Amino acid sequence: VAPASPPRGARCEGARGVVAGMMRLARFGRAWGRSSPAATCGARWYSGTANVRSTAASGSLVYESKRAVDEYLHFHYAPKEHAIPYKFGPVEALDFPARMAAIAAEHSRPDRRAVAYDVGCSVGRGTFEMTKTFDKVIGVDFSQSFINAAIELQTKGAVDFEATEQAALRSTLKAKVPDGARPERAEFRQGDACNLGDIGTVDCITAVNLLCRLPEPRAFLQKAIDCIRPGGILVLVSPYSWLEEYTPPEKWLGGRLDSHGAPIESHRVVGDMLAPFFNLESRSDEAFVLREHARKFQWGVSDCTVWRRM
Repeated sequence: VAPASPPRGARCEGARGVVAGMMRLARFGRAWGRSSPAATCGARWYSGTANVRSTAASGSLVYESKRAVDEYLHFHYAPKEHAIPYKFGPVEALDFPARMAAIAAEHSRPDRRAVAYDVGCSVGRGTFEMTKTFDKVIGVDFSQSFINAAIELQTKGAVDFEATEQAALRSTLKAKVPDGARPERAEFRQGDACNLGDIGTVDCITAVNLLCRLPEPRAFLQKAIDCIRPGGILVLVSPYSWLEEYTPPEKWLGGRLDSHGAPIESHRVVGDMLAPFFNLESRSDEAFVLREHARKFQWGVSDCTVWRRM
């Protein structure tokens, strides 16, 4: 699959251009729920040019950086003993993309496994895992750098990446296509979750830590309503971390007060939109952990819902 053109604002020259690019991307939002840092212009996967300090940084441009790709390759593929090298760590949060793919597999019907979309696929672990169940899986991400990494992994079967241990100290690890995956069933595309275009009728859409990083979250949900065929599923996973850097506050699906001062909860808003078209089949809390360096981790809990199209 030939890489698509880079996202808007991914290439900017000089400090002024970098700032302008970050402002543009912050304004338009960002496709997928991540965090990240330092870009290396000209490296094999990376289309960004900004130096970003940490994956805790906000804004879309960080997802084009070398450090972002390395951290998400680690998030998706690192061995458990390196992902959490402590006996007291939250080991139940490991293998998050694989666990979400397993939820999609568990709830998919045998007669609804032809075409699936993994929207916000990042560097591809969930997409590869879904090829064990679905005949064709299209992974889509707004970050060209993430898509490039996923395509290289699909082509070569394994790629090296760096993990930060402490400050400038790095170790080199290897990401591998998961055992049992069918990489020939996968396709990776750079794209916009709010404007997926004509994707036809599909059997499954997964959106893992995506919704609260979209500038137009309702547009994505409407696309799911329009294109998932009866009996198919939407696996919607989100920590509902609404931020102005990604989504204009007036377009947040909950996470704020109404005109009377009452709290609006995101699950209820999403449910109000989906319930006329889907049955809520399951809901669970799903932990995830993103390693920044050997002594710093981002731990979160996403609201995971599975919706069956009526």
